[in-house]
Amino acid sequence: MLIANIVSANNVNVSCDFNVVKSLDLTVQGLPTLIVGWDYIKKHYPDYDIINRKISDNLYWTFKKTERRELHEEDIYNFVERVYKQLTNNIKYTFVDPILFDRKTIVKLIKKINKTNEIISYKHDSMLYVYFETFIFGFDLELIEFIGLNVEKFLLKIKNKSKVFLEKNMIFIEYKTRIENLDNQVKYIPYLYSIENE
Repeated sequence: MLIANIVSANNVNVSCDFNVVKSLDLTVQGLPTLIVGWDYIKKHYPDYDIINRKISDNLYWTFKKTERRELHEEDIYNFVERVYKQLTNNIKYTFVDPILFDRKTIVKLIKKINKTNEIISYKHDSMLYVYFETFIFGFDLELIEFIGLNVEKFLLKIKNKSKVFLEKNMIFIEYKTRIENLDNQVKYIPYLYSIENE
């Protein structure tokens, strides 16, 4: 899964989600791009801003390590963080609280889940995250049990409905770095899985 480009003559230590290339010609169009090198920016983008370091909506720049090491490292860190956050901006998360939600709302939610064929679910400890379209619903299985529902039946229904059902031990290590860049919010794992496996 490629989520952004970094153009640099030298190696940049980032995850494999970033397309690190030596030339702007090798970037994937439409993805956020960071150009490393003040000399390149001065030559090709004369209207650059030395403080903001944003050229346009999806195009940023930073110094090389040899030009300004502290800004280079800070800008790369901020770019990586920004890209991961942009990735999840359109995803709406709802924690389904069976104690606070009224019955009508829960019935609507279950109908919505039953109508879609593209569910990806992820069980992490006592939480179950169900992703489809632009939604992630979080279910606390201990609360499900507390209100008297059968957790095993509930999980079985979700597993049978899911295109993919992921469990913590199967996938967490693979997504650990990505999740760290998303403030350790494991709820995004089914969404990240869907992007990677489109």
